[in-house]
Amino acid sequence: MNLERLKELCELNGIELSENQYEKFEKYRNLLKKWGKRINITSILNDKEIEEKHFFDSLLGLKAFEIYGFDYHNKHFGDVGSGGGFPGVPLAVAIQDSSIDLIESRHKRCVFLEQVKRELKLSNVKILCSRVESVDGNYDMLLMRAVEDPVEAIEITKHILEKGAILCIYRGKERFSQKLPGYQIEEISFEPAGITFKRHFLFIRKLKP
Repeated sequence: MNLERLKELCELNGIELSENQYEKFEKYRNLLKKWGKRINITSILNDKEIEEKHFFDSLLGLKAFEIYGFDYHNKHFGDVGSGGGFPGVPLAVAIQDSSIDLIESRHKRCVFLEQVKRELKLSNVKILCSRVESVDGNYDMLLMRAVEDPVEAIEITKHILEKGAILCIYRGKERFSQKLPGYQIEEISFEPAGITFKRHFLFIRKLKP
């Protein structure tokens, strides 16, 4: 099985996956490469980059949850604007006792996600082909990746945050120092071993009045 880079990074960073889980990642990578160009899911179609920038990066959420003190087992997640399934699908593979809704408004991407769910046999995943503003559910945590503006992210998810969900935003190099009235924001930053990038995670919750 040719997932040496993902295995190496997971081992270096204490992320434990079984052979069966790695097999699911291999199927997922093949689907991304097959569909990627056809419906513009991702511009990253090189094996090593898929493993680093999509799979491993998504799985880093597990480390951030631990540092934040969030027990990610037996929880209900919503992956907002899931696109090609990041970070929701890698997390669904890793946390099999939690359920993850992939919330994606673009029909072609929903068709792709349904295919991923089928081929990877992800019984803990549901695809909601909808904008998050129309989704009304009780979630423990919402996930968002590649977010330009955290303020806008809060705006479109506030109806779910008001019910007690935590919003976790995967961010790149930039720190976020803004204070937002009515919300508690905690930023967690770390540099994973074996790779040269730093990850920032924002955890946002609505304060009780």
